[in-house]
Amino acid sequence: IKTADGKVYYKKMTKGEEELVLGQDVYLENNLDIPYVARLQEIFVYSFAPSEVYFNARWYYRDYDTHEYAKMVGAKSDIQWEGARLSAHRKELFFSLHEDENHADCILRKSRVYFANEEPGEDKWDAVGKHEYLAWRAYDNKKVHALSGLPSKKLRDAYMLESKRSAKLVVQAAPPPTAPPPKRKREEPLSSANAPISNDELSALWLPRKHVEVWLMQRNFAKVLNSTLVRCVQKINHQRTFYVGMVQAVKKVRPYKVGKLLFEEALMLRTTTGPRTVGLDALSNEAPSDAEFARFKVNLEPALVRKQIRYLQQAMQECRELFEEEDLRRKIEEEEKLRAQQEAAAEREQREADERERKEREREDLRRRQAERSAAAGESEQWWLQYQQKGDNKQREVAKWKARLARFEKIANSTTAEGERENAQRLAEQAKQKVDSLMESED
Repeated sequence: IKTADGKVYYKKMTKGEEELVLGQDVYLENNLDIPYVARLQEIFVYSFAPSEVYFNARWYYRDYDTHEYAKMVGAKSDIQWEGARLSAHRKELFFSLHEDENHADCILRKSRVYFANEEPGEDKWDAVGKHEYLAWRAYDNKKVHALSGLPSKKLRDAYMLESKRSAKLVVQAAPPPTAPPPKRKREEPLSSANAPISNDELSALWLPRKHVEVWLMQRNFAKVLNSTLVRCVQKINHQRTFYVGMVQAVKKVRPYKVGKLLFEEALMLRTTTGPRTVGLDALSNEAPSDAEFARFKVNLEPALVRKQIRYLQQAMQECRELFEEEDLRRKIEEEEKLRAQQEAAAEREQREADERERKEREREDLRRRQAERSAAAGESEQWWLQYQQKGDNKQREVAKWKARLARFEKIANSTTAEGERENAQRLAEQAKQKVDSLMESED
């Protein structure tokens, strides 16, 4: 194309068997399972190294990239979208102004990114093929904007340039019906639509805490949770009481734990006593009773309630695998908790058995020592009885000290107490010296 600043620019390049041109979307190597995606803006070589090919590219962001880059430039928290933490479809990328230079060796292969001026429906997401993505939002300066409402001229000009050289996403039309469609059911009369709301309908609008936890991790959680009912617990005079509230919005709060999960969201509710903000730890998995529904004095539009019930049932049906996975996870957690309790009980029983055995050994040792002492005491009496009727005084004295020597030696050999052993050894040595002196005088 041209030569400038010591660079030679080209319209296209070859990577393996693929020809890459300006405006082509490509995968870039990042040593991770999910590669980066970028669009080629310039292809060039430096005049002093004509065999080394470089490129300049505009980067697309994934949803987690937007949170990371925002915090890198000073954001205090994750990016918000419609009052909740930003999340995205797995095929969604975010347009950006980020451009930089890289060597052509990091290009993996071609990819393709389509653009949309509004939030895509399911038909468009289904039309996005392999190695293809869809962008309908842009990241800039710690915020995310819809492509239809970009705030700066620089961002709008960049988007217009890329939009002009992007392919259009083709959504395959549904095949024509082979038979005339069935007649549409007659709409219910207004009086039926506005009939009083029954407790069964209120129950259909209620979500247990475990379902709220699942929805909070989905992209459309704000839309699903809006106008649903939850059952909450509160303590009054140290007594737990329950009440029903209708979700109005999801609010960011300080992080807190619910079981093993960490949440930063709280629910803003309409209740009988007025607005209230509660955390997920205040929600119940048990359904409200008829009495609790009766105490729920909030003006509701029957037509809107029934519309939300239909939407909630449809959303639950479309995402039923999420709740099946959650039920399986909870079952595994409960089994692990039960197993841990059983193991703890077994360990406690084993410790108690070991303690009983230790005490029994101590008692047995004490009985043995007492028996040996009694035996020693018996021997000391036997020497005296032996010489009550016969023998002179010297023989009785020798026998007495020999008996004492034997008793002290037994105590020294059997005791486990260091002080008692030393005292018995000392007394045994004295007794031995006395016996030796008596025997010498006899000789």
